[in-house]
Amino acid sequence: MADNRRGSDALLEAWRKAGEPISEEFLTGLAEITSGLVVEKILIKGIPRPDLLQASFRAEGTGPQAGAVVDQVVELIRSSHTIGGPSVTVFPRGIPPVYDHQVIEVSVGVANSAR
Repeated sequence: MADNRRGSDALLEAWRKAGEPISEEFLTGLAEITSGLVVEKILIKGIPRPDLLQASFRAEGTGPQAGAVVDQVVELIRSSHTIGGPSVTVFPRGIPPVYDHQVIEVSVGVANSAR
């Protein structure tokens, strides 16, 4: 008997088996938290539904701004039940001993689970 599955059936099956999508709650919360920062990069992967987000933001100076942002992002990750091994890192940038700014990198999604 012939297989009557169509391409759209295969696409739906792949979508159902794909990683957990990144929630709109997380994305809007991250946008609010980082609204005062400079965006350095944003990478979103996943077809047909995004399941990986990597973003970098720049906090000027070496003051407590980066720490406050990291605290808010970690709380957002907890409250929105983000899965996939979320990662938040902070890197100082500049020429030592003077650091001009700090870069905050946020990565969430299925690709982080392999780390």
